[in-house]
Amino acid sequence: MKSSTENLLPDGFGDLEKFVSYWAVKGINERRFQRCDAPFDEIKRFYDAMYERADEAMDYLSQFNLSEMPEKEQKLLHLVLSLVQASMAVEIHNESRVPMSPWPDSVRIRSAILL
Repeated sequence: MKSSTENLLPDGFGDLEKFVSYWAVKGINERRFQRCDAPFDEIKRFYDAMYERADEAMDYLSQFNLSEMPEKEQKLLHLVLSLVQASMAVEIHNESRVPMSPWPDSVRIRSAILL
Protein backbone atom coordinates (compact mmCIF):
# COMPACT_ATOMS: atom_id res chain seq x y z
CA MET A 1 0.00 0.00 0.00
CA LYS A 2 1.41 3.37 -0.93
CA SER A 3 1.79 6.00 1.75
CA SER A 4 0.28 9.45 1.39
CA THR A 5 3.76 10.89 0.80
CA GLU A 6 4.75 8.40 -1.93
CA ASN A 7 4.04 9.78 -5.39
CA LEU A 8 3.86 7.73 -8.56
CA LEU A 9 4.70 10.72 -10.76
CA PRO A 10 7.07 13.69 -10.45
CA ASP A 11 6.02 16.62 -8.27
CA GLY A 12 3.42 18.77 -9.95
CA PHE A 13 1.76 15.92 -11.84
CA GLY A 14 -0.19 14.36 -8.98
CA ASP A 15 -3.52 15.04 -10.67
CA LEU A 16 -2.55 12.45 -13.31
CA GLU A 17 -1.73 9.66 -10.85
CA LYS A 18 -5.22 8.17 -11.13
CA PHE A 19 -4.32 7.19 -14.72
CA VAL A 20 -0.97 5.51 -14.00
CA SER A 21 -2.20 2.01 -13.20
CA TYR A 22 -4.02 1.66 -16.52
CA TRP A 23 -2.32 3.98 -19.00
CA ALA A 24 1.39 4.08 -17.97
CA VAL A 25 2.37 0.93 -19.85
CA LYS A 26 5.49 0.16 -21.86
CA GLY A 27 5.33 -0.62 -25.55
CA ILE A 28 3.22 0.59 -28.42
CA ASN A 29 1.22 -2.63 -28.65
CA GLU A 30 0.42 -2.56 -24.93
CA ARG A 31 -0.78 1.05 -25.24
CA ARG A 32 -2.89 0.14 -28.27
CA PHE A 33 -4.42 -2.80 -26.41
CA GLN A 34 -5.25 -0.50 -23.49
CA ARG A 35 -7.01 1.92 -25.83
CA CYS A 36 -8.94 -0.77 -27.66
CA ASP A 37 -10.04 -2.46 -24.44
CA ALA A 38 -11.09 0.70 -22.60
CA PRO A 39 -14.61 2.11 -22.67
CA PHE A 40 -14.70 5.28 -24.75
CA ASP A 41 -15.77 7.48 -21.83
CA GLU A 42 -12.68 6.39 -19.88
CA ILE A 43 -10.47 7.13 -22.87
CA LYS A 44 -12.06 10.57 -23.18
CA ARG A 45 -11.53 11.29 -19.47
CA PHE A 46 -7.85 10.34 -19.78
CA TYR A 47 -7.47 12.29 -23.03
CA ASP A 48 -8.99 15.46 -21.57
CA ALA A 49 -6.74 15.37 -18.50
CA MET A 50 -3.53 14.47 -20.36
CA TYR A 51 -4.10 16.81 -23.29
CA GLU A 52 -4.12 19.80 -20.94
CA ARG A 53 -0.84 18.69 -19.34
CA ALA A 54 1.03 17.22 -22.34
CA ASP A 55 3.11 20.31 -23.22
CA GLU A 56 4.08 20.82 -19.60
CA ALA A 57 4.96 17.13 -19.25
CA MET A 58 7.11 17.16 -22.39
CA ASP A 59 8.89 20.34 -21.28
CA TYR A 60 9.62 18.70 -17.94
CA LEU A 61 10.75 15.40 -19.48
CA SER A 62 13.07 17.08 -21.98
CA GLN A 63 15.65 17.56 -19.23
CA PHE A 64 16.17 13.79 -18.92
CA ASN A 65 18.14 11.36 -21.05
CA LEU A 66 15.79 8.59 -22.20
CA SER A 67 18.20 5.82 -21.26
CA GLU A 68 18.69 7.19 -17.74
CA MET A 69 15.21 8.49 -16.98
CA PRO A 70 14.09 7.93 -13.36
CA GLU A 71 11.07 5.70 -12.71
CA LYS A 72 8.56 8.47 -11.95
CA GLU A 73 9.54 10.30 -15.10
CA GLN A 74 9.26 7.09 -17.12
CA LYS A 75 5.68 6.71 -15.92
CA LEU A 76 4.92 10.28 -16.97
CA LEU A 77 6.47 9.59 -20.38
CA HIS A 78 4.32 6.46 -20.75
CA LEU A 79 1.23 8.56 -20.00
CA VAL A 80 2.23 11.02 -22.71
CA LEU A 81 2.76 8.17 -25.16
CA SER A 82 -0.63 6.71 -24.22
CA LEU A 83 -2.13 10.09 -25.05
CA VAL A 84 -1.18 9.40 -28.67
CA GLN A 85 -3.34 6.27 -28.61
CA ALA A 86 -6.18 8.03 -26.81
CA SER A 87 -6.07 10.88 -29.32
CA MET A 88 -6.72 8.46 -32.19
CA ALA A 89 -9.83 7.22 -30.44
CA VAL A 90 -11.09 10.71 -29.58
CA GLU A 91 -10.00 12.75 -32.59
CA ILE A 92 -10.33 10.21 -35.41
CA HIS A 93 -12.54 7.21 -34.57
CA ASN A 94 -14.85 8.68 -31.92
CA GLU A 95 -14.76 5.24 -30.30
CA SER A 96 -12.20 2.91 -28.72
CA ARG A 97 -11.21 1.07 -31.89
CA VAL A 98 -11.28 1.51 -35.60
CA PRO A 99 -14.93 1.13 -36.58
CA MET A 100 -15.85 -2.27 -38.03
CA SER A 101 -12.36 -3.66 -37.53
CA PRO A 102 -11.59 -7.15 -36.26
CA TRP A 103 -10.24 -7.20 -32.72
CA PRO A 104 -7.69 -8.11 -31.69
CA ASP A 105 -6.18 -7.87 -35.13
CA SER A 106 -7.65 -11.13 -36.27
CA VAL A 107 -9.05 -12.34 -39.51
CA ARG A 108 -11.01 -15.56 -39.66
CA ILE A 109 -10.84 -17.53 -42.86
CA ARG A 110 -14.18 -19.27 -43.22
CA SER A 111 -13.38 -21.11 -46.42
CA ALA A 112 -10.46 -21.43 -48.75
CA ILE A 113 -10.05 -22.37 -52.33
CA LEU A 114 -6.84 -24.26 -52.83
CA LEU A 115 -5.34 -24.05 -56.29
